[in-house]
Amino acid sequence: MNFTTTPHRAVTELDLSAPLTRLKATEPFQNAKEQAFFESLEEKGIRLNRRQTEAVQHTEGPLLTIAGAGSGKTSVLTARTAFLMTVKEKDPSSILLITFTRKASEEMRERISRLPGVHAQDARRLTAGTFHSIFLKLLRSLGYNQKILNSERHKQIIMKNILKKMKSPEASLPEIMLSSISSCKVKMMEPVDVPDSKETKELKAAFTAYEEWKTSNGYMDFDDILVFTYREFVNNPNLLSKMQNRFQYVLVDEFQDTNPIQYELIKQIAAPQNNLFVVGDDDQVIYSFNGANSSIILEFDKAYPDASVVTLNTNYRSAPPIVGLGNHVIKHNTYRRIKTMNATDKNGKQPFYLRPATTEDEASHVLTHMREQQRDWKDIAILTRTYTNARAIFEQLIEQDIPFNAQGMKQIFYEQSIIKGMMDHLRLAYEHHNLDATAAILPSLFINQEAGMRHIEMENFVDPADFPLVHLKSWKTLRDFQKKSIDRRIRLIEEAKRHRPERAIQVLRDDYMKHLDSANDEALTVHKTTLKEMMDELEFSSSRFETIPEFLAYVDRIIQRFHEHKQNDRFSNALSLLSIHQAKGLEFPIVYVIGASETILPHVSALSAMKDKETSHKQLYMKNPTADLEEERRLCYVAITRAKEELYISSPEKHLGKQTPVSRFLTDAFKKIAKAEEGKTVKAWICTSEFCKGWMKIDEDQHPNEKQCPLCSKPMIISQKAVKKD
Repeated sequence: MNFTTTPHRAVTELDLSAPLTRLKATEPFQNAKEQAFFESLEEKGIRLNRRQTEAVQHTEGPLLTIAGAGSGKTSVLTARTAFLMTVKEKDPSSILLITFTRKASEEMRERISRLPGVHAQDARRLTAGTFHSIFLKLLRSLGYNQKILNSERHKQIIMKNILKKMKSPEASLPEIMLSSISSCKVKMMEPVDVPDSKETKELKAAFTAYEEWKTSNGYMDFDDILVFTYREFVNNPNLLSKMQNRFQYVLVDEFQDTNPIQYELIKQIAAPQNNLFVVGDDDQVIYSFNGANSSIILEFDKAYPDASVVTLNTNYRSAPPIVGLGNHVIKHNTYRRIKTMNATDKNGKQPFYLRPATTEDEASHVLTHMREQQRDWKDIAILTRTYTNARAIFEQLIEQDIPFNAQGMKQIFYEQSIIKGMMDHLRLAYEHHNLDATAAILPSLFINQEAGMRHIEMENFVDPADFPLVHLKSWKTLRDFQKKSIDRRIRLIEEAKRHRPERAIQVLRDDYMKHLDSANDEALTVHKTTLKEMMDELEFSSSRFETIPEFLAYVDRIIQRFHEHKQNDRFSNALSLLSIHQAKGLEFPIVYVIGASETILPHVSALSAMKDKETSHKQLYMKNPTADLEEERRLCYVAITRAKEELYISSPEKHLGKQTPVSRFLTDAFKKIAKAEEGKTVKAWICTSEFCKGWMKIDEDQHPNEKQCPLCSKPMIISQKAVKKD
């Protein structure tokens, strides 16, 4: 099966193409000066439609601009800024433009400087930047001279030491505690605000200790930049008044990614005149793990009852069938502003669909199809839910020497700490004397790495042992239960040596992973689910090899080739391998979305969280049971709408050796049922596969003799289907 012979027939039959936009290009102008401005824009090739023009012209009071995917929000932001400076003759220094990346702010300033009537020096007088860059500059002017704690590794070491002193069972996962603390801070919570309860006792203690450490050592982290600014505004009304007087116009990009403390800072600065322009898309809220809260954009006009709302629903990026598929995917979310995106082109290829047997087959089919396309590599992006799910295609890219860029990937799957720890166990199974591997496994035995290795190396110098790890049993500082753990681990390692790699990992993993079992925090539970998935992926990867040395040699070769690849700067023409989160805001002529199956997209952690929330009433911070699933659907929508010309979607039948249904986001998208038929039984084509939910209503004029399922390509039969409400 390949993409060229397996088009997503449902796309054609259900006519998922988006409607074509019929918006007029212009809005009535207030005066000749306004008209001249927009005519000058058109001369520069910037032709704004009616709704875009309306957003640019609205300058006084709050305005929410809902900017759907590919709707030209950057053009609106830059044109509105230039409109304020030229037509409205506002002082550039009175305008505050907030973006979410430094690159975006630099690009916007550059684009603004090239717009009609804008002089370069005026563009430089704008205050444009990220929340953190703008407010750090303010804090520095107020005498805050702390060093910035910007290394995640450094923060984790600090937290690990704090948790060890607390004798916390979660000491091996400091990143989870740091994430929980960050979540508190973006909600403007101090340690004293954390409830006194059994579930939050350790969080409160670790939060307090972490803040004390930073104060004592002259540091602040990125969250502190916002927290300290918020405190200054609360405690220093004169400072806030100066900021309000200076910034008469506030513009915020990517508003859907705003967290509570950022929103509060925006509201404070914009008051009392509230000339607040925010632009974003509630269908692209995908950063809740960083504190983004979809209710902020969805309820903006409740916070500002006099706010105007403009919806940009024309997609200038993607072909109509791609826009249409995105519409049909996202419409199944309930917590959103209802909108249907329009396309501007009449032509465009239908999305194509693949149902490979496994993730390894998926990688092979995708790369073969890419080569057949004979397009520039730089035109292509492969999008995946997580890099763990991309392991197979990543390895085949390396093996086939296909040029690619993996943005932000500093280490590969086998180098991630949880996986590397297991690989070191396999190395010890094959080479008992390997002291590097010995050192690497000590944390999983709850033994200090540095002190433990000092004892092992000293004892082994005097009395060399076949398995140096046994020397730990003579270490007098260890308790009996720790010595028993060492004995058990040695037995398991020796047993693992007798097996194939897959079975060897199965023998070792329960004992290796047991330090995670005591966790009950929700964030930690999700993290544990992800770690389990990683270990399952390792097992699946190792199943291709007969011996441990063969598997180790393969992993070492992949690691070496990846780092050689990273150092090679000859790939100016390279495809992009990205997570969907990383791809947000980008666009590519050709996009492959891999892993569109249940437990991958939507991710297993979201499905587990939804199930837990539906059955439990004891969570400290209850969330809508479907919130995680709706965010996963938004991820799927973001992935689809990155494609300009061609979209290919793949759903492997088996994931980690288990039969896996097609993603519900795709099956839901192809339900086209008239409201009048809800509750009725209709004649329909039904897929014969027990793992697929595909079905299609048979229209009066459709009587084909046979049919394949558009989702899994299995035969379909004519039967009856009870139609339920979505």
